[in-house]
Amino acid sequence: MTSIVKQDIKLPGEFKERLAFSLYNVFTPQECQEFIDKTEEMGYEAALLNIGGGVQILETSVRNNTRCIWDSKEQTDILWSRVKKYVCSEFKGYPVLGLNERLRFLRYDPGEYFKPHFDGIYERDNGEKSLITLQLYLNEGFTGGSTTFICEATGERVEFVPKTGAVLIFQHDILHEGSLLEEGRKYSCRTDIMFGRDKIRIAR
Repeated sequence: MTSIVKQDIKLPGEFKERLAFSLYNVFTPQECQEFIDKTEEMGYEAALLNIGGGVQILETSVRNNTRCIWDSKEQTDILWSRVKKYVCSEFKGYPVLGLNERLRFLRYDPGEYFKPHFDGIYERDNGEKSLITLQLYLNEGFTGGSTTFICEATGERVEFVPKTGAVLIFQHDILHEGSLLEEGRKYSCRTDIMFGRDKIRIAR
């Protein structure tokens, strides 16, 4: 398997000090195709919009793509084993735990998009919560469909062009969009990096 390559993302405007980086060659094209085949078997449906408090609604003016949800600790353990050495052991004082086992596979066809938004926090019943997004890209060869970071104040836009098997890791609180897909079909998978409920105590 080709070595994983890390590349920092230069974010726009007010977000320039926040965490964002990419990892290339995390999965092989064959592994990515297996994810696509598996989720197509499971079936895709309209992607809902998370509006907080555990409530999701259909809002096609904001997002109009489809998704397949697959809860798999086995698959997230494999993904985590490949990326964890590139992830900080703590963030904002909270200890890193691993990945959210809920994989949200996303499918975009021409004319589909996810307008500018911030990713929501996923919180478990025990208080563990997500702070960082992990996005895995399963294919390429389409037109449009970049993940684009946006600074509304300056109009700056920084595009990440998907590559098969690449992972994009970034803080939830960075404005971004799934840009309009113009041609082809795009597949990706979103999950979250989870953190402990309590901050790490520093001995004094």
